[in-house]
Amino acid sequence: MFSRRSMLSALQILFVLPGTKLLADENPTVCEVCGETLPGRYWNYEGHACCSQQCVDKLRPKCAKCGRPINGQYIESEGKIYCSKKCFNSTLPRCEICGAHIESGYSITRHNYCDECMSNSPTCFSCGLPAKDPTELSDGRIVCSTCRRWSVYTDDAALEQYDRARRELETWTGLQLRTIPQLKLVNRTEMEELSGTIRKTDEPVTIRGLYSRQTMLVKRGIFGSWRKNEKQSTESVYIVNHLHEEIFRVAAVHELMHDMVHEHFPKLEDAPLWVHEGISQFAAAEYCRKKNYLDALDTIETSKDPDYGDGYRFFNDIAGFKGWNALKQWIEEVDVSSLPKKAPLE
Repeated sequence: MFSRRSMLSALQILFVLPGTKLLADENPTVCEVCGETLPGRYWNYEGHACCSQQCVDKLRPKCAKCGRPINGQYIESEGKIYCSKKCFNSTLPRCEICGAHIESGYSITRHNYCDECMSNSPTCFSCGLPAKDPTELSDGRIVCSTCRRWSVYTDDAALEQYDRARRELETWTGLQLRTIPQLKLVNRTEMEELSGTIRKTDEPVTIRGLYSRQTMLVKRGIFGSWRKNEKQSTESVYIVNHLHEEIFRVAAVHELMHDMVHEHFPKLEDAPLWVHEGISQFAAAEYCRKKNYLDALDTIETSKDPDYGDGYRFFNDIAGFKGWNALKQWIEEVDVSSLPKKAPLE
């Protein structure tokens, strides 16, 4: 089970309340609930004398959902009691795919899924969640209805999102890109041809599908590939099409950060790959925090990839809440020749 998932389990315990007895006893004289004189035959509820069933009901615990007095069996869960299975189930979260109340399932950041939908639904390549009303693209990728609605698949839309990402990155760093890499939308097949072979990590494929299997920075990456044409001295960023516009901008920030480092910090040119990927992932994570993109941020933070995941965590430990200024200071002071081949782990 991946760390970004948590299990949902509706813990329920069935209890039975004691019943009432109709007694003939001359000792009690008044109802302990309303104060009226007790009739010759009265109700005894857990030692309390009551003149009527209505008074007994006032002593009974109430259902946390409907508010009715509980008589006989009831369900207790997380300190609350319910008069019926129906009332209890109505308090459970609903599965985002089938709409049923979840007694057993998974919670992924802000999303909830029952066991069946979690097991049987294909994964959206863009958001990485179980896909509701999935569509299969021509290159075999699966996209959910939400990501399909907000997907970036035309050049004009891509350039608009790309420019937004560039402005966000320049604002965060206080630096400007001297030359803006040309953006090219590609499908999965084209990305494979550009990058050679999609990299397989040692860990299971993450819930974001192609997220950890795409390539960038010449050899590999997340959604795009940063490449420099030495002959023409031009730069390009490749990003796969049909990403949700939020995920597209996160990918663009990551890619453009590679170019930012290349232009402004050439001393890192020969730094290990985890340095380049870790810095770019940190920039993408900071953008996610600013925009409250919790799903994308969670994937960055929980990645087990030795370059993306460990690299990000190394720089997050260094910069943390200090952000860009702390990261910039590290870049300016680091001795590149002393950097290990793998990201240091505590």
